[in-house]
Amino acid sequence: MKLRRFALLPLVLLAFAFVACGGDDGGSGSDDTQDPGALEGESWILTQMLTAGGQTEIVQTGVSAEFDGSTISGNSGCNAYHASYEATGSEISFGPIAATKKICPEDEQSTEDRYLQLLAEIGSFEVSGRSMSMNDTDGTPVLQFMQG
Repeated sequence: MKLRRFALLPLVLLAFAFVACGGDDGGSGSDDTQDPGALEGESWILTQMLTAGGQTEIVQTGVSAEFDGSTISGNSGCNAYHASYEATGSEISFGPIAATKKICPEDEQSTEDRYLQLLAEIGSFEVSGRSMSMNDTDGTPVLQFMQG
């Protein structure tokens, strides 16, 4: 009888080891689950952004973003813009942003200025279905897009 107990002990310990290692409990960070390729091939239309006062603002000026694997480009409200970017997992960073300098109506100009400022401060993104959120380096969602 004692022999059987000792024979089961390694099996019980092995079972505990598998449970301790566990599988995906859904609690892991999104860094490993985001695919930067999900940004590419789509036109993303800005729907919301965070104001300087921390409020969510609905955007209706046609701000867009397109990613090609190394460059983001689009319309920033009134002008065209582009910048290089690097993305790994859910982390993303942008190089210097270049934009044309047309004279714009005041409301479009303020939206454009705020968008380009926030874009320069982005540290991560999350694509979920047809929507994308871009977060500042503190993880605060500041730009919300929908596929166009």
